[in-house]
Amino acid sequence: MNTPPEHGTVQIDGVPRPALIFPLTLDGLRRKRLGQAIWFVPLIAFAVIYVILLIRIGTRTDATSNVLRIFVLAMEGLFIAIAVWLIRGWRKPGFVALLREGVYSRSGIGPVLVPWETITKAGMHRFAGVVSLALRTNTTPRHAPFWMRANRPVQRRLTGWDFSYPLVVIRGSAEFERLVHSCLADPAERARIAGM
Repeated sequence: MNTPPEHGTVQIDGVPRPALIFPLTLDGLRRKRLGQAIWFVPLIAFAVIYVILLIRIGTRTDATSNVLRIFVLAMEGLFIAIAVWLIRGWRKPGFVALLREGVYSRSGIGPVLVPWETITKAGMHRFAGVVSLALRTNTTPRHAPFWMRANRPVQRRLTGWDFSYPLVVIRGSAEFERLVHSCLADPAERARIAGM
């Protein structure tokens, strides 16, 4: 999957920025549809169980039933949110882009911009058999979903890195890896990103 990156723009805070875009694809994964379908089986089973519980406790009016009813409704909402997230990730995998400002990614977990100035180290990393380009930073990015503040320390403790980009799902992964390393080694290379 060493296809060249696409030249384009990405919107960050409503401002279009020139970028080299590397689309994410599930083509490099073996049994990808099976893996995604496996997530749906427990979700559907739990959803059915919770609907049955909701029907059972729906006719009772004691305090325990009221607490259980709230719990069941909250869990139904959680399962629906997870199912929507899985379907979105299945239909539209996202992309990773190199900007003058940093490495920007948009995927199922949301958009994340990792500025070049915050990256302290880059290297190859293998986790669960997947080879990734990993980045260590000195701060949590500003342009990131709120859960990144909790995820970043957990990921650093588990893997030793703050952010990782699985190369098997990035189209043009060899070029992506080469450009990230060259932009970190030579800040002048970052200014040439839009013109490449």
